Amino acid sequence: MCLSKDKQSRNMTGNVRSQTNVRRAVDPPNGGWGWVVALSGSMILACSFGISHSMGVFFVPWRQEFVDASAAEVALVPAMVMGITNLAAPIASGLGRKFGFRPVIMAGGVLAAAGFCLSRFATHISHLYITIGCLVGFGGSLSVTNMLVCLGRYFTTKRLRANSISTLGGSLGSFAFPPVFQLLIDEYGTKGALLIAGGFALHIVAFGALIRPLYLKSEAKVVKHTKKQSIAFDDNAIALVKEKDGHGHCNLRERCLSVIDLTLLKQPSFLIFLISVGFVASNRQTSNIYLIPRAKFLGVDDYPAAFLMSIVGILGIVGRGVSGVLPEWERFRRIDQYGTVAVLMGCAMMLVPLAISYGSMVTYSVFFGLLFGALIPLTITTAADLVEVERLPTAMGLRMFVQGVATLVGPTVSGALADATGSYDVTYLLGGACVLFGGLIPFLLHLHMFSQHKDSVTDIADREASEDDDEPRLSERPMIITKETTL
Repeated sequence: MCLSKDKQSRNMTGNVRSQTNVRRAVDPPNGGWGWVVALSGSMILACSFGISHSMGVFFVPWRQEFVDASAAEVALVPAMVMGITNLAAPIASGLGRKFGFRPVIMAGGVLAAAGFCLSRFATHISHLYITIGCLVGFGGSLSVTNMLVCLGRYFTTKRLRANSISTLGGSLGSFAFPPVFQLLIDEYGTKGALLIAGGFALHIVAFGALIRPLYLKSEAKVVKHTKKQSIAFDDNAIALVKEKDGHGHCNLRERCLSVIDLTLLKQPSFLIFLISVGFVASNRQTSNIYLIPRAKFLGVDDYPAAFLMSIVGILGIVGRGVSGVLPEWERFRRIDQYGTVAVLMGCAMMLVPLAISYGSMVTYSVFFGLLFGALIPLTITTAADLVEVERLPTAMGLRMFVQGVATLVGPTVSGALADATGSYDVTYLLGGACVLFGGLIPFLLHLHMFSQHKDSVTDIADREASEDDDEPRLSERPMIITKETTL
């Protein structure tokens, strides 16, 4: 039976390969339709992350509706959305390689919309964990992960600018949705507001249809030089089908592990970056969850409190725009810029207990919005710069997986601290310290033990760029593979 399956796989490989040979392999265009993909990605993030970042508006209404729920239990709902969105990224990228990026993005929009609509029937806070936390979170993961992977395949030299454009949607959503959701809650209640939020999420389907897949030359070279693997290209030309082993048995474990390239964890630069991302992501969502409840706790009215998140959103647009035009200096690389922004964000969060008046809250929202807006594209671009383009789906998946675990843990601990102390100030102190520490970690790459091979890595990168013959195996490639990303 296993032999027949392998024979069928080889036949399928031949058919698909013959079809894909008709399509012309191209280099990343660094423009053209890529800008349409970036704009579509912006709208996808507006309908996913924009809504998720605005869920702090529902915090107080949910505590009033579910009277037995503690602050930690209510905070777990938006934490699960962001956590599962990132946690399921390796699965989402694997599904994108298997079935094509575009259909998976569109399916994610349908799933997220269904989760919001089903939340209308929730009678206990635990029901929201399933409908909003799991369904909306997983749907967002399918859409966001594969959109970012597609965008990374369109750009190399202009990647940061493209990522800045795409992530503008998250800030636009954070600016627009808080007052809209507050108005919807006042008019239709929380259940009606969630139903309309499902309508917003359904727009992901339309924008996902604009994500056109690419067949890259680098993947064509993989086909040419791979001798012991049959590579079946789907719409995105990267689905791998392993051959049977020497004993005629199906190696299911290798097939599963081929979806996630764990050898990336052997690269010191990428591993250190993941550790940093974990600390930063664990508490960077603190403001999105507790900024509005803290303002209401200090006596600010509903709409002025919701407007604080709108300020974060609109300044996030400015932050993303500024980060998109930042040059990269030899001694101040993208990863250094990422670490600097994270350090400043951590310091700003630790000063929140001093923000008692509404004016001081507005001031904090301005600075936090700028820093948060700049951090997102820098995080995405840094992850993409540290790996080869064909390993980009795995890198994005691992980064978002680490973010997911951290995002599930951080807000839950912060909510427990808020319940224990009766104040939100401790949550900001702990969150700021974690973000600050995470921002300092990337600067370890400047130590001699990590930078001693800089010259050899650069030479290897130059040699690879000039060679037209066989490429090295993935396991033999240098830690950082381009001159622009060498630390």
